[in-house]
Amino acid sequence: MTKDTSEIFIEGKSVEFTQASIKERGGSTASELNFTVPLGESNYRKYWNKEVTVFFQSGDGIPIFRGRIINTTINANVSVTFRALNVLGFLTGHQRARVTLDEDRNIDGLSAGASIVKLIRMAKLDNIIGTDYIGETTPVIKNNNPRGIVVILEEINSYIKKSIDLTNENYPRQNIIVVKDDGSKSQLRLEARADIDNATPIKIYSYNTNIISFGVVQRHLPTTIVVRGKGANATFTHDSATTAYGDNFLEVSNDELKSKAECMDFAQKIFRANLKSKYEYTMATFEGVYLQENDVIYIKDNETGIDGNFRIIGKTITFSPSTFKLQLTINKRPPILSEFFKIK
Repeated sequence: MTKDTSEIFIEGKSVEFTQASIKERGGSTASELNFTVPLGESNYRKYWNKEVTVFFQSGDGIPIFRGRIINTTINANVSVTFRALNVLGFLTGHQRARVTLDEDRNIDGLSAGASIVKLIRMAKLDNIIGTDYIGETTPVIKNNNPRGIVVILEEINSYIKKSIDLTNENYPRQNIIVVKDDGSKSQLRLEARADIDNATPIKIYSYNTNIISFGVVQRHLPTTIVVRGKGANATFTHDSATTAYGDNFLEVSNDELKSKAECMDFAQKIFRANLKSKYEYTMATFEGVYLQENDVIYIKDNETGIDGNFRIIGKTITFSPSTFKLQLTINKRPPILSEFFKIK
């Protein structure tokens, strides 16, 4: 990256800033931008709900962040910090967008993608949240004809829990909702989580070229897993893993499973997926600012033993007009974890 190129705009007007950060956590959560500007006027509330865009390098056609300002904080009368969330901020938090559905006004019979389009339109958010790229879940599913007050994000998450791509029988893939920018508006899109075993990585990392440091967190590994299906259930325990990692209990429900054998098979898949993803990594690097959730990268380093494909699950960028730091959150997790089922 060349210096003096990062730019922040409020309603299309460039603003001077001293420090900024973007945090993307993934998983249907809103990305957050915080940036600080010198104190120059008294009324900063006029900027609330105004669109803010960040271009990492001058001349970029698509911003690395687009969102709305939700708060301002004055710092000792010398500067002011703005906080903004991307379009998922309209669907999360205390003021989550919701609609009321009844026999006359509903989304009956629609697929998941078509349901999201109509819900966004019914909430009158289609001028802010784009759905041109929405696509469909894999496999395509329909909604359950919801009634009453419907929280849009909860409805979207219900589709994610129900839709599982089974084309790879060893590691079924969960669907996710991501945000893509088309240059003028943020667009929602449904995607199946990347198949890290078979995907072609879009970037290669090593300590010899572009890795600064690694941080490793060991996740708790469930060693006893109870799966409850529709009219059947099964319990899977891995004795040697219990000895090595301790006895950790997990119970999930999946109404698509109709027999004890199916429940047992699914429990074993959950165990294998968790075993493969017992570590989560944070990687400091100077390349990859434009990477997004669900992108696949390849890491090779002989000294640490890190080798193979990893999926991007989040990132943090800290920058000023002339400097930047980048941290990527990555793992090998196959999308068969309990998070997309009802956890007991």
